[in-house]
Amino acid sequence: MTQKLEVTPAATRSPYIQHAVHDSQWQAAVHEWRTNWRVGLAAFLAIGLSYGAFQGISSLFILPLQETFGWSRTQIVLSHYASLALAIIAPFAGRLIDRFGARYIMLWGMSLSAIAYVALAAMNGSLAVFYTLMIMSAVCGLSSSGLTCSRVISETFVRSRGLSLAIARSGLALASAALPILLFTVISRFGWRAGYIMEALLVLFVALPAVYFWIGRSHEHEVRDTATSSAGLPSWGDLLSNRRIWLLCIGAGLGYAPATSIMSQFQPLLMTKGITAESAAALVGVAGIASLLGALVTGSLVDRYWAPGIAFLFACGSAVGSSMLALNAPIEGPIAWGAVLLIGFGLGAEIDVVAYMVARYFGVKSFASFYGLAIFFMAACGAIGASLLAMAFDHYGNYDLALFVIAGCFITAGCTYLLMGRYPREDD
Repeated sequence: MTQKLEVTPAATRSPYIQHAVHDSQWQAAVHEWRTNWRVGLAAFLAIGLSYGAFQGISSLFILPLQETFGWSRTQIVLSHYASLALAIIAPFAGRLIDRFGARYIMLWGMSLSAIAYVALAAMNGSLAVFYTLMIMSAVCGLSSSGLTCSRVISETFVRSRGLSLAIARSGLALASAALPILLFTVISRFGWRAGYIMEALLVLFVALPAVYFWIGRSHEHEVRDTATSSAGLPSWGDLLSNRRIWLLCIGAGLGYAPATSIMSQFQPLLMTKGITAESAAALVGVAGIASLLGALVTGSLVDRYWAPGIAFLFACGSAVGSSMLALNAPIEGPIAWGAVLLIGFGLGAEIDVVAYMVARYFGVKSFASFYGLAIFFMAACGAIGASLLAMAFDHYGNYDLALFVIAGCFITAGCTYLLMGRYPREDD
């Protein structure tokens, strides 16, 4: 029989008790990762090379596509409405993942994602073809998004769930840091078509084998044993009548979408502030590094402190960063770095804290069902936000007004999280 150690609120004020509790958490995290590091690494690689990473570096294709096909910036960025298709299917995909597990969905979806990238490299200038392929990329990319990877991590790592989610999800942040420079170099030397081919090769020969070999069949069978019956899953009525899921979805939409909208056009946005194309691409990478650090810091904090409060603090930082970009033109080095770092920190925190709060407030067995609703809001708001940001540039010739609106969205998201209330008791 396992004995549970109960610590009274008065006892937790003792520094000795706090030190012992923190040591116990660290030891549990080390043990979980020694046992399940392959699962964690596979999720790290899968999500790092997912459609989410592609969204973050897609701004590097805007200028080459404009020059090649004569498309306007708005026409190109309208492709981000492909996320609406992702948003529509996310809740239903979440139900399927909770019932059947994630592994096979990940394998099939990643294979189709690679095919979509190759097809993008072969485009002939038709906007209809471009939009269709972007929709395909978005839908297939859902298979290696947080919907599947966070589900795998949440059920594999329990005592170190926040930190483990951060480590896995930081694959997206690390990719956002490393891929822009690599992709910019490939596009500069070999053209934008080679950039899409590079994306396909990374998915096909890095992420896909990791999922196939390390998120093994035995793990998939364990998932099916606990998820084959729909009887244990909440009904649609239960999902939609839950006050907390609405608060979480609104906060996620207003917090995640502005950050991804900025990242989708970050290079051209920075160039309007007097930064060269090469330096702007480097700063996109800096934002990725900041996102990585934000995810790791947030992950370690939410295992110890109230997650909505942590989310609020990082949202305020993102609002400050957006305002710094709006108030300065041209921007100097320190201001540019400060703004980019704050936005990156907030993006990394948002990536991790939403998944953690889903697991903490709603449990692991129905994780993907609840998270699918959150993804619906994030993807829908992201698609609309990216398009509105491009339209604001086309109308005003700059991004300043849009950046102030984005700052307001960040603040509203943070305040919404604060309404989530206390954690429910964990029975698992």
